[in-house]
Amino acid sequence: MKYYLKMKKNKFDFNNKLFKCLKKRNIKFPISSIFSSFICKNIYIIFLLIFILLFIYNKDLNNQNVLQLDQNKNKFFFFEKNQDELKYCDNYGLFIYDYYDRKREYSHGNIGDYFQSLAALQYLPKNCKPYFVDRDLVRYYYGPKIKLIMNSWNLLLQGNKLVSQQITPIFLSYHLSNNGKLPDIYINDLKKYSPIGCRDKKTRDQFIKYGIDAYFSSCLTTTLDIDYSINENERTNEIIFADFKLGNNPQVDDFLLSLKAYNLSSAIFISHIFHTKLNHIERFQLAKRLLNRYSRARLIITTRIHGALPCLSFNTPVILINKKYNYRRFPGLYELLNTIGINKEKKFEIRVNIDDNGLIYNPKNYLIYANKLKDRLRKF
Repeated sequence: MKYYLKMKKNKFDFNNKLFKCLKKRNIKFPISSIFSSFICKNIYIIFLLIFILLFIYNKDLNNQNVLQLDQNKNKFFFFEKNQDELKYCDNYGLFIYDYYDRKREYSHGNIGDYFQSLAALQYLPKNCKPYFVDRDLVRYYYGPKIKLIMNSWNLLLQGNKLVSQQITPIFLSYHLSNNGKLPDIYINDLKKYSPIGCRDKKTRDQFIKYGIDAYFSSCLTTTLDIDYSINENERTNEIIFADFKLGNNPQVDDFLLSLKAYNLSSAIFISHIFHTKLNHIERFQLAKRLLNRYSRARLIITTRIHGALPCLSFNTPVILINKKYNYRRFPGLYELLNTIGINKEKKFEIRVNIDDNGLIYNPKNYLIYANKLKDRLRKF
């Protein structure tokens, strides 16, 4: 038996130390020798087979990743199912918006409100429909006991000065628009559920002034990537103007038209305003379609704060155009976005991140708050 195999010219020598060891001990193992010889003579084929197996394995992993992404995109949404076949979630509610303030019923609404509800929906069970609660009528909810994420814009009305005893509220991303004196009944109710997570620092400071434990939580729509994340190769070339048009401000126009990396002439105009003749299921469907477009777009330019904030979570480049600094809504959120317009010093300002290729990119400081919101609501 030979334990040293010499290859032909232009081949390499294969010295098997194991077989030498066997020889010293007078152990014969012809099968090993045959196996060794086979490896030597077919080494290139073996390497090729290993490469093919690794390629198939990596391809399978990629397919699994795509599958996981598809599953993420196709998560269960109650408003896409036959409502008669669904059962209610026993413990969860979700905000809807009837736009009625006892004086008049509004004919138009803002789809950004439903963006906020879709952000909350991510943390609810996917196999049932939640109980609807009108944002302005939480005082008069008489259904089963539920948990409710109170992430919304609020004008203090008779119907929302108190929270129904049937509701266990979680105050996160809460905004109060009132500037006047707050009623004691409202203050005492908030204290029961404190600390209050406020969407903006103006609301936080207002609550602290009244002795309510409060903190800045940012907006829940910055976590919409849970249900609406995409693979970057799904991104389109769509440029969207949301409630914004060129021609209203020469300073804004000059800057935007200087962005040579973008063909703004191909931009598509959309509005967040919708007619309230749509029922709530249709409104949720409309909001989801719009969020899917935002998540895939190449660039969003908008005057809507709830057009801009979700784009942070999608990694969709976005610019917020503000005619003036909104002292009620902007504090805390303004710093998270690319912005063009009048700042709090009442001066025109361009605060937009642009890379070396002329492409816009979003600030990442929103993640500090978005991650905390996710951690808090995973226990919801």
